[in-house]
Amino acid sequence: MNKRKVAVFVEGQSEYVFVRDFLCRWYDYDSSVLGIECFSLRSDRYNSEPYPFGNRESINYYQIVNVGNDRSVLSKMLKEAPRLQNVGFHQIIGLSDMYSDLYHVQTKERCIDLSVNQKFIDEHQNSLNTSLQRDLLSYHFAIMEVEAWILGMYQFLQQVDPSLTPQFIMSKLQIDLTADPEISFYHPAKILDEIYHLTGRQYGKHLSEVTAITSQFSKDDYARLLASGHCKSFKEFIKDLVAE
Repeated sequence: MNKRKVAVFVEGQSEYVFVRDFLCRWYDYDSSVLGIECFSLRSDRYNSEPYPFGNRESINYYQIVNVGNDRSVLSKMLKEAPRLQNVGFHQIIGLSDMYSDLYHVQTKERCIDLSVNQKFIDEHQNSLNTSLQRDLLSYHFAIMEVEAWILGMYQFLQQVDPSLTPQFIMSKLQIDLTADPEISFYHPAKILDEIYHLTGRQYGKHLSEVTAITSQFSKDDYARLLASGHCKSFKEFIKDLVAE
């Protein structure tokens, strides 16, 4: 019997993998407590992704939907909200990166602008407020990308290569990994790629690359980020996602 039944609409592969693997770690891979089904949504058709876990009767059941486009997350979740409410979902969450082509238009210098962040947040909230299902709906931005949350757990980099210490990265790239990545890096995925290049690797937001990273994270890694005071957008999203 479900205690919580949650649908999460995400913009792409990085977010889909991050949310999926976070939930598995957070609920200790306990199938009695956690059930997950993953889908890609193309032309309003749900296509099952090969990563089911637990079942629909688990205490917490999550349906993760990758819409494949940052500008479609809001419209897709609003369109699906009546149906999801009718089949018993308690919560519908949207997640996308703040970093986008639309953001570039608003900030021609390509820097983080808190007023633009708030404008995007307010616009999405206003759209949710027009829905009959507004009490079920919430929308979150990873600021600036979900890779900022990954960089907030930068200790994993030394599992990629022992040389990738914060001191070494600072000396080579003048990138301070101990700073809050949410307010420090306009394009976090590019920062991660630059760091990987130090050891002859690359990062391009591909499914295998994201999975290789998130598979290294433990529940303690996520808990430390939540307690760190960094990545406020991560903390707000997780609060909604697991209702703790």
